[in-house]
Amino acid sequence: MVVLPRPHTSRLDGLAVALWLTRERGVKNALFAVDPDYARHPIWRHVLSIYGWIIGRHEMLPLDSQRPYGLRHLIQAAQDGRTVVIFPQGTGIANPMRVDQPGFAWMMRKVGQGNAVDVIDLQINHESRWPECRMELAANSVQMGKDVKAHAYRR
Repeated sequence: MVVLPRPHTSRLDGLAVALWLTRERGVKNALFAVDPDYARHPIWRHVLSIYGWIIGRHEMLPLDSQRPYGLRHLIQAAQDGRTVVIFPQGTGIANPMRVDQPGFAWMMRKVGQGNAVDVIDLQINHESRWPECRMELAANSVQMGKDVKAHAYRR
């Protein structure tokens, strides 16, 4: 399953999504694509790793636009059935209306080759101090249990 949180406008978004996945959906061991500045930072690396581990055994993977290894690893993890969380808009949280990064569309085509992959569009509400996550029905969606709305990418 691939989880696509939007809009990414707060440094707390990843933390809120990790908590939401575990508490509301019972998802553990998700792989989060993280800005390499945080994933490799001498302090934030440890803080984020500990938080992810405590909340739901979640892991982070540095996703660097200059090095494609991280994107390949995300694709393989999603194809293997692991939950992958990627913010399609990338970094640059000052502009909530920015378009999705071009590598995201390429990744989704690769993930869906040969098999359907469940994709969850997760909306993040930033009206309070702590971001609130909620799922919304996207165009061409199908019901996937309880109140989870998702759509399948098949290319």
